[in-house]
Amino acid sequence: MSEQKSAIEKIRLSGDLADSTSSLEFQVSKLDNILDPLSDWFSSILIKEARQAVKSRQFVWTYVFQLVLVAVWTAMGFAWLDSDLGIGLLAGYFIILGFPLAVIIPFSGYRSLAREFEDGTIRLISITTMKPRQIVLGKLGSALIQLVMYLAVLAPCICFTYLLPGVSIGTILLGLSISVGGSVFLTIFGLFLAGSFRSRALGVGVSVVFSIALGFVYFLWIAFCVEMSEGRMGGFGSDEYIVATGFIFSVGSTALILLASVIAQISFFSDNRSTLIRIMMLVQQTLFFAWICQLISLQPLFTDGPTILLMVVGHYWLLMGFLMCGESSDLSRRVRRALPESLFGRLFLSLLMPGSGRGFLFALSNIWAAFLFVFCLLVFENGLFDWPALSDQRRGRFTGNQLAWDEEIIQMVICIGFVTWFLSLVFLCNRYLWARMIRKIEPGYGPVVSLFLGAAIVLLMSITAFLMEDFFFSNYLLSDIAISFNWYSKTFDPLSHSPIIFVVCFVIQAVILTAVAIFFASKDFLVVAVETPERVLIERQPNKKSTLPVGESIDEIFGELPLGPRGGDNA
Repeated sequence: MSEQKSAIEKIRLSGDLADSTSSLEFQVSKLDNILDPLSDWFSSILIKEARQAVKSRQFVWTYVFQLVLVAVWTAMGFAWLDSDLGIGLLAGYFIILGFPLAVIIPFSGYRSLAREFEDGTIRLISITTMKPRQIVLGKLGSALIQLVMYLAVLAPCICFTYLLPGVSIGTILLGLSISVGGSVFLTIFGLFLAGSFRSRALGVGVSVVFSIALGFVYFLWIAFCVEMSEGRMGGFGSDEYIVATGFIFSVGSTALILLASVIAQISFFSDNRSTLIRIMMLVQQTLFFAWICQLISLQPLFTDGPTILLMVVGHYWLLMGFLMCGESSDLSRRVRRALPESLFGRLFLSLLMPGSGRGFLFALSNIWAAFLFVFCLLVFENGLFDWPALSDQRRGRFTGNQLAWDEEIIQMVICIGFVTWFLSLVFLCNRYLWARMIRKIEPGYGPVVSLFLGAAIVLLMSITAFLMEDFFFSNYLLSDIAISFNWYSKTFDPLSHSPIIFVVCFVIQAVILTAVAIFFASKDFLVVAVETPERVLIERQPNKKSTLPVGESIDEIFGELPLGPRGGDNA
């Protein structure tokens, strides 16, 4: 019996390669033309992680167990539920869906990256052509694939509940948004924990704590589903809309910062690991003030509202500023190549570059920009927003009572002054007193040391001021000195004690300390950019992809093609 020759072999023997090229190109489907460039865009980490996740026993058993639970709950729901059949079935389906989305997927994402650090394979992956962004997004993409597969089991059942009474499309979309968005956020948080705690000793403890936290989150999800099944969830009005928008802004922006932090943690220490994180900080602050404007459009600022708003922003930039003050001021040549050369770039864009001095000035400029923004809201509140019922009350708030205006501005200035003072103090301590200790610590842990140092200074000053205020309550001079260093009592009660003592004890030394800190931090702007080597410019040029004619096989490429048009006969 003779073997039947393949199509490519027949074409090769016939020698009509030129005529057959067009026919082979026609056989390639349009879907392949779309998917081939898309498959090249995805990183190999995504493919590897997706294969390992789908083939793992944990995924298989969870998937099968989910199918069994869906069948059992559907039968039990139709047997037991009467009037609340639709909403009861929907709540049960969300509870079944919540376990893999809130526990299995985030913990799997955490272990996938933690295992890379424990086995040391992260170094091998880092020296490949893949960027850190591709590595992290590959891990996250694998989690999203699992999420879609788990969601595919419940999708027909959830759609079926829409046909039953008591279920609205808003309820379904709300449950799906919270479950999917929460799963993505928990997965990113797990990746952040895996990148932050890399040693085996810390990894065991973090794994236990993270698994317990995921269990608690799933318990909260069950409570939410029970409340939804009993009809206790109110309508989606304006107040609920504002709360939901603020929740989405806060969770989404925090997820972006954590994702940027994970990318920075697995990058080389000579890379620029700060710019992306600082951009995400700006995005988060912008979203926060956008939400505040949305809130003010419905209800005016209440008494002490601007001060409370600045207290929230001040604590945020204290946290971020303490972390940035712990960065190293020594820039690698790779980072110095990207430094801006123009005057405008040095003044503004340099704040996004790495370095403790730039980080300190970046936090300082943002907190003072927040003060100017809140001040403009306070001044132009009546012109920007319109409340027919409260317009007369708001117009007479500051025009008729100048003391209230002065007191509110003083509260805001004192709040910003304390934030500036704490940031200056921590920056100078990191730059001079803790410089040798931070250099001896493993690279990457300097911001953590700076954060604990700043938190200790704030707590020490606040607790000491409270104790001294109670201990020297009979001595007005010592009591006023103690209150001068108490941020929380001085901010909300600025005119109850002697302003002269506050100016002498706090304001003068805070101004001097801040000026010294700004002077030393501005030295980071003197670092100039270096010229990019020619070999680096050549490496950055896009590679020309060599395309093979359609229909060529590996054997044909490596010499099995005939030399002539009738190669078989000539041989």
